[in-house]
Amino acid sequence: KNSKFNESGQLVVFHFTSVIWCFYVVVTEGYLTNPRSLWEDYPHVHLPFQVKFFYLCQLAYWLHALPELYFQKVRKEEIPRQLQYIC
Repeated sequence: KNSKFNESGQLVVFHFTSVIWCFYVVVTEGYLTNPRSLWEDYPHVHLPFQVKFFYLCQLAYWLHALPELYFQKVRKEEIPRQLQYIC
């Protein structure tokens, strides 16, 4: 029960931080005031560094969860549930 509580606490912090950071990126890049800039001149649009960094951090967080299953020694019956959640 402690591991599920710790996992939930970690996820709350991660999701809260992600939402704040995402809102910051959307506002500073002007996607909120001009949503057309997301698809205008596609695919020749270059993403700003902070957008790429945000995507990279999100990808790294979710990919790190796969080897973490091994290191946490998750029970075999919980692995399918965890993999479904991660994917």
